[in-house]
Amino acid sequence: MAPDHAALQQAAEWFAVLADPPVSAQQQRAWQQWLVDRPEHAAAWQRVEAISSQFARLPADTHRRAAAQALRSPARSRRQVLGLFAVLGGAGLLAAAGQRRPWRSWLASERTGTGEIRELRLADGSHLWLGSRTAVDINYSASTRLLRLLQGEVLLDTAKDPRPLLFDTRHGRLQAFGTRFSVREGEGFTQLSVFAGAVRIDPSPARDAQLLQAGQQVRFSASDISASEPADPARQAWSRGVLLANDRRLGDFIAELADYVPGYLGCDPRVADLRLVGAYPLGDTGRILDALAGSLPIRVNWRLPWWVTVEPLAG
Repeated sequence: MAPDHAALQQAAEWFAVLADPPVSAQQQRAWQQWLVDRPEHAAAWQRVEAISSQFARLPADTHRRAAAQALRSPARSRRQVLGLFAVLGGAGLLAAAGQRRPWRSWLASERTGTGEIRELRLADGSHLWLGSRTAVDINYSASTRLLRLLQGEVLLDTAKDPRPLLFDTRHGRLQAFGTRFSVREGEGFTQLSVFAGAVRIDPSPARDAQLLQAGQQVRFSASDISASEPADPARQAWSRGVLLANDRRLGDFIAELADYVPGYLGCDPRVADLRLVGAYPLGDTGRILDALAGSLPIRVNWRLPWWVTVEPLAG
């Protein structure tokens, strides 16, 4: 059972308690009781442990004690916690973030770490941008140009070449026709946005192909293709280091921003439907969170240096 927001928050709070000795026998019993009370509690605990393990090899004792002290202090500032977060992460954050990937992503032709955006010029002259936590296989032969998205999001501006350009995702195959398009992997779907030319979608042998024209965007799975809608400019803006929000749900915005933040960044369902407008430079995610807290009735709660949630301002 997938844990909900409340279970994840409780798990993070228990982790903070147990990671800050001394821990009493009563606290141990209370945690064990909480763990078995509901199936989602165990799932939430596993999620927190999985994220914490990404930081297990970091210089722990001194810095973790300092982080725990800062997190207990009611007077701490976001900048102070960010500073500790940087110390905790350092050069190891990209490697730690990589542990989230399946092993195939580690073997990909090209991949990026948390917060990294990279532009590549391919052998045929095409331009490929990789978003944060993205892995792509590139396989050019004498007859075919083939790319395969294993994780994350890419933007591709194709060059003229007599060989067909094919793009595989976990939900189907795409074929590009003189085009500029983005592909983003979501939970149970792939999102395709076409900005120039056209892209054909072949979701599965059992379903007819569909041609998507410039200015259109769809989500598709192996069994379904959504109705097309106007292509979202945000699906290009990230390649320039900007996260766009045009009357966007805060929950959706935070979910995308989380790809650029080491550790966990979540949004309380009570504020997820707030609407957001703006252009946010991805070079400083802490500054983005500051801006959100300054313009919306929310607060940013740093439960742990690597566990952050956006919550209602009161309550």
